[in-house]
Amino acid sequence: MSLKQKVKKSLFWTFSDQIVVQFANLFFGLFIARLLGPESFGIVGVVLMFTNFAQLFVDMGFGAAIVQNQQLTSQQYASVFWLNCIMASFIYLLLYFLSDFAALFFNQPILSSVIKVSSLTIILNATSIVQFNVLIKSLNFKKKVIINWGSLFLGYVTAIVMALNDYGVWAIVAMYLVNSIVQVFMVWVDSKWYPTLRFEMAVIRSIWHFGLPAFGDNVLNYWSRNFDNFIIGKCLGTTQLGIYSRAYSLMLLPVKNLSSVVSKVFFPAFSQRQDDLSILADNYLKLIKYIAVLTFPMLFGLSLVSKEFVLLFLGEKWLSMIPVLSILSIVGALQSIVTLNGVIYYSLGKTKIAFRISLLVNFVLLVSFFVGVQYGIKGVAWSYLLANILLFYPVYTTAISLLNLKISRIFTTLKSVIAATFAMAVGVYLIALILNVTLLHAFILKVSFGLFIYLWVLYQLEPKFIETVLLQIQMQIKRVRNEDN
Repeated sequence: MSLKQKVKKSLFWTFSDQIVVQFANLFFGLFIARLLGPESFGIVGVVLMFTNFAQLFVDMGFGAAIVQNQQLTSQQYASVFWLNCIMASFIYLLLYFLSDFAALFFNQPILSSVIKVSSLTIILNATSIVQFNVLIKSLNFKKKVIINWGSLFLGYVTAIVMALNDYGVWAIVAMYLVNSIVQVFMVWVDSKWYPTLRFEMAVIRSIWHFGLPAFGDNVLNYWSRNFDNFIIGKCLGTTQLGIYSRAYSLMLLPVKNLSSVVSKVFFPAFSQRQDDLSILADNYLKLIKYIAVLTFPMLFGLSLVSKEFVLLFLGEKWLSMIPVLSILSIVGALQSIVTLNGVIYYSLGKTKIAFRISLLVNFVLLVSFFVGVQYGIKGVAWSYLLANILLFYPVYTTAISLLNLKISRIFTTLKSVIAATFAMAVGVYLIALILNVTLLHAFILKVSFGLFIYLWVLYQLEPKFIETVLLQIQMQIKRVRNEDN
């Protein structure tokens, strides 16, 4: 199978995965949130800040290095595997002994036991990092998708059963544990690669030049996405953090589940074609257009119907989330494009540039969050939006310049999508002024009317593009069915 065929098949499976994951996270996540309330999600939000950050130290950028480096052998993977396991064990012990301090710092006694139990996922996940990256490197996303679906649904079933039986925050903790256990079990049963009892420091040093800057960039990017959670959790409390983090996760669903589809598939593909900048640039322009066509109307639309969405699906106790979700959804639209910068930096081996850009981003975000928290979670959301607007030009132009692209060409590529999204926003705003119906009817009318305007304007501006997209989807579905048969 050619690289082009592998990419198309991988894109189909990854996109299918993200559609299923997005609907599962949305449906089950909203149901669990309605049962448990903001405080439980705030406590878990604090815990995830530490466990997800610790996970970066387990991987240390070597996962990306495995995908990017085409010369590594299966024997060399073993050294990375054992390093991951050693680091995971050390970090678990560190979090175990620091959990009491975290509970005192955030004034939440239950945090101590929740951190100790939740941190077990760090050790579990460490035993499957190499296997998952080997699958990504070979563009074998079908297996990865099956594993992901199995672990996701079993985790959610566990959480719902425990939430209905009043286990509170432990329902969410159990969900993450079950997810990790099932994922590790399935990947080890299905994997064709198993580690040998071999560890060579020379192997670690040979990929350290890529892994270390990638690790540094990941650390900085992580905190640029979590400084707000840390500051809110400390200054405003876990209930406010629960409201903010839930709004943030809803905004992040389209960003993660659409933009990351492209990142996961095209990072290994771009790495194999990293010497041909003209082809990479052309493909990149196509990618951002496909992403923007979906994320722009979804996120700007979510901003416009935030009131109806929150009250219908989450209830009155999440009322203060409405303005936060409305603001953060606009942030998500910008990030859906900017998040592909990582594909450019990593596939071209420019992780040092990515690290320097992350330093700038983190400094600006840190200052903005400290100012915004003085005005509550709504202030933090506004500061996040203003910081993203301020950073967009320098951050984005630095990345696309590596592909010999200019910002003017990006806007030319996206002009029809931007115009259709603007028309949709104006239409939904105007119809909202004259609506005098129930919440459910208002939600349905706004979504339907907005979608109609968006698709009609987009088709008027680029009929060939819409026809091509529909044709490619039909062809890809037929191709995958034929290959599987």
